[in-house]
Amino acid sequence: MAAVRTGNFQKKIRDVLSAGFETAGLRATIRLEKIPGTKLTRVMVTSPTFKKLRHSERQDLAWRIINQHFTPEEQLRISTIMTVAPAELDAA
Repeated sequence: MAAVRTGNFQKKIRDVLSAGFETAGLRATIRLEKIPGTKLTRVMVTSPTFKKLRHSERQDLAWRIINQHFTPEEQLRISTIMTVAPAELDAA
């Protein structure tokens, strides 16, 4: 299997999650961070609609979207997906 360059991989994450959340009727902001010295990427998804969902529902939706579009090997390169409502960031 051909290696996916980091920039392309991060673009794929952003595009796939944006489209998936849009399909679910959620407007979301997606931020990505490469973890230095690794092939891992951290993901933070922020949406006002998340305040209506339990944490487990948010996580389930995010990972279902990822599972549909990424191989198991690619999924291992995603360190974490944080799903937060803007108010939760303000409270931190």
